[in-house]
Amino acid sequence: MRASTIRSGLVCAALIGGFAMAAGPARAQDKVFIVIDDEASIDDLIPTLTSGDATVEVDTNDPYPDDADHDAALRVDSPAGDNQKFNANIPGWAFQIVEGATAADEFQYITFAWRKEGAAGIQLQLSAQPDGWSHRYHAAANLKGWNPSIEVTTDDPSEWQVFTRDMVDDWGEMVLNGMAFTPGSGDFGLFDHIVLHQSEEDPLASQAVDAKGKSAAVWGDIKQDIR
Repeated sequence: MRASTIRSGLVCAALIGGFAMAAGPARAQDKVFIVIDDEASIDDLIPTLTSGDATVEVDTNDPYPDDADHDAALRVDSPAGDNQKFNANIPGWAFQIVEGATAADEFQYITFAWRKEGAAGIQLQLSAQPDGWSHRYHAAANLKGWNPSIEVTTDDPSEWQVFTRDMVDDWGEMVLNGMAFTPGSGDFGLFDHIVLHQSEEDPLASQAVDAKGKSAAVWGDIKQDIR
């Protein structure tokens, strides 16, 4: 099994949902599912985040800069309570996380970017079966103390960071059903450039051909289950 890979950088981005065929030297016909990568996708995702005490909105002032989109990010303001916004079962999500993924609904890797304003520490949580929310990534500090959680960096996320993780190596094979966006304290966090993919390379990196241009998006179908 391949080891997880981590790539850090200073950057900014947005949110869209849909399947796409990744370009570049990865694997022929590599499939991806874009969770967040532009303003329209954030608008689509926000209504599905039905739980948590935080508030969410589109942020066009400070997106992740190091991709082909860089026009919006998901802002999560968390002044009190559980300091997060989430849904354990996002409509239409039942992604098979498996080693050597090849089918349209199968993925092995996740790439995500985040930035935190205020106290150090930010977390992205994955709801999956088995084990529910027991699949988490955090930077600098696990402010809520929710475990298990993998510390992807000890660096303060006050500047944009981006990471690629092998989910199978981290958590084993599973079915991914939802996500939680967790600043973890009374400040705000920004999330962008979130994509599930089959090959190790980040398909939304700035040097890659725009994956959205090659996509047959299914997010519109997913939205019908929300309304």
